[in-house]
Amino acid sequence: MGVSGFIGSKLTEARQARGIASRKALADMLERAASTVTRWEDGTLSPEPSALDDICRVLALPADFFLSERTAASGTQFFRSYASALKSDRAMQGARLLWLMDLAEVAEHYAYLPDVRITRPFAVGGHRALRDEDIEDIAGQVRSDWGVGLKPIVDLLPQMERSGIVIAAETMETVKLDGLSAWDERSGRPFVLLANDKQSYARRQFDAAHELGHIVLHRGLSEEDLVSDFDMIEDQAHKFASALLLPAVQYCLELTDLSLWGLERLKSRWRVSIKAQIMRLRQLNILDREAATKLFKGYSARGYARGEPYDDVWKLQQPSLLADTFNAITGEGGISRQELLANLPFKAHDAESLAVLPSGWFSRSTGHVVQLRDFRPREPGHGRP
Repeated sequence: MGVSGFIGSKLTEARQARGIASRKALADMLERAASTVTRWEDGTLSPEPSALDDICRVLALPADFFLSERTAASGTQFFRSYASALKSDRAMQGARLLWLMDLAEVAEHYAYLPDVRITRPFAVGGHRALRDEDIEDIAGQVRSDWGVGLKPIVDLLPQMERSGIVIAAETMETVKLDGLSAWDERSGRPFVLLANDKQSYARRQFDAAHELGHIVLHRGLSEEDLVSDFDMIEDQAHKFASALLLPAVQYCLELTDLSLWGLERLKSRWRVSIKAQIMRLRQLNILDREAATKLFKGYSARGYARGEPYDDVWKLQQPSLLADTFNAITGEGGISRQELLANLPFKAHDAESLAVLPSGWFSRSTGHVVQLRDFRPREPGHGRP
C-alpha cells in the first residue's frame, strides 16, 4: 500500500533541486521503472514505505518533505541568465528558491524579519509602457526611500535585506546563471538567489541590483509575459541596476576622464565594474558607439574580461539576514539547533547552504550560559563574598 499523503509535485521539485534532469535518471538511481517514477510525480500512484525510504536516501531529504504541502506561493521567477542556460539548471535553481521561501517561513515562526519596504512604481500600461526616464526616476525613488541620496551604495546586500528582501547565495555549478528572484505572494515578501560561481564584488553588486529591478518593476507579471517580452524585461532590469548604482547626475559630475584608467578610479569609489560603467555611459549617450567600441577593445587587450582591477582584492560579499536570525533564535531565543532543525522541511546541509551558515552549524552546541567573575576593585577590608 502506498504512503498516504505523498505529494507527487514535491518529488518533482526535489528531483529538480538535486539537478536530476529526467524521471528516467531518477528511476535508474532508485532501481525502479521510469513509468513508476512518472506515476509518483503525477500523483496517480504513491510509493510504498520502503520506496519512500529509498527516495529519501537518494535525494537526501526527510520523509516529511514529501508529505507536507507548501504554504508559500511563488510568483513568476525571473532569471538573470544567458539564453543558452539549460532548462534543467533553471529548474534546479527555481526549486532552490522555493526552499529559500520555506526556510524563511520557519525563521518567521520564531522571529520577526524586517518589514518589506519596496517602492511600487505606478505605470499605466504596465511594464510595456515603462520608458527609460521612468526607470531612472524609479531607481531614484528607491534611493530616496533608503535615504542614501546620490552617494555610492558600497554594499547593496545589507540595504536590500533591511528592506525585507531575503537573499541567499549558492554555487550553481554553471556560469550561465547569475541569479533569480520572485515574490512569495502569500507572505508578500521578495526573495533573491545569487550565484557564487565566478563572482566578484562588483559583479555581485550588479546582479543584486538587477534582481532588485525585477522585484520593483515586474511584480505580478505572468509567465506568458516573461516568455513573450523576455528581452524587454531583462533590459529594464539592467537599466534599473545601472541607474540605481550609478545615478546619472552625481556619477557624471565625477566623470573627468573617459579612459580605462579613469573608469578604474571611479570603480574604486562606486563599486561598479569598468564594463558596466562603459555600458552606462553608452546608455546616457556620453559615449557614442565608436568611443564605446574603442574602450571595449582596450578592455579586452588588458585582459579585463578575465578579471578587472580590485576583483582579486575585494572580498565577495554574502547575505547575512537568515544567518543572523538563526544565530539569534538559538542564542538569545533559547531554542536549540536540533529543535530548529526538526522544524525545517529539509536536512541540515541544505539549510546551512541557503542560510549562508558554516557547514556543520546545526550539529554544534550553542554553548552553556556561564556567570562571569566580578573583577571590579573592592573596598579595603572586603574579601571574596
